[in-house]
This record gives sequence, C-alpha cells and structure tokens, in this order.
Amino acid sequence: MPANTETMRFWPRVGLYVDRQMAEEFIERMVGHGSVLDEELDEFVQPTIPDAQFLTTEVDVLFSHEFEEHELDEANAAILALMTFEGNRKDYIKTLKADGMTLEEAKDAYKEELALMVKAALPEQFLDEEE
Repeated sequence: MPANTETMRFWPRVGLYVDRQMAEEFIERMVGHGSVLDEELDEFVQPTIPDAQFLTTEVDVLFSHEFEEHELDEANAAILALMTFEGNRKDYIKTLKADGMTLEEAKDAYKEELALMVKAALPEQFLDEEE
C-alpha cells in the first residue's frame, strides 16, 4: 500500500499507484509516442491509445473517489520497488559513504544491488536466455 493514501490512487491502465504528477507523466509518455510491429502488415504502426483528454478525464475520475487498496501483480510490484530504489539512490550512496566506503565504491555497490534487484524481478525465461 502506498505511503500517502490521500494523494495516491491505483490506476488500472498502468497497474500502479500514482499521484497526479505521476499520472500526468504517464499520459505524456503514452500519447503519440512509440509504435508496435503489426506482424500481419509487417510494419510498425501506432498503438491504439486514447487521446490525452480521455486519459486526463480517466485520472480525474480516479482522484474524485476515495482511496481504494489494490493488490499489485508481481511484475508491477517489482517495478515499483525498482523505482523506489532508484529514487533513493543518493541517500543509499550517502549511507554507504558514511559507513566508510569511498564514493566510487558506494556507486559500484549501488549498481550491484540494482542489478541484483533487476535480475530477481526478471521472468525465468529471460534468466535462462542469459545463462
């Protein structure tokens, strides 16, 4: 469950808890960006994503209701954990430095921990391909 239930809502479209700023950033990234391979046409096409106004209205409806708790699926929980870890990068490195590491050692330790978290979050088929 998110820390601030007053400002966060679960947005089913992205499968995560978001605040208004995060939702706006998702909308900006979703609308008009990217393409997907249509194998029948053998060409890249724009995915069918609602326009920005539709998505903004969807977010407004989310925030017009009280907080509701939703369980995140395993993949989205891993994404959220990684985002949180990356968001705390500076504090993590500063803590390691305070414990006696050099700046470079602390940065390397951060990268190693991040790599372990990513590896733990990957589906098994990706891990099999790496080995």
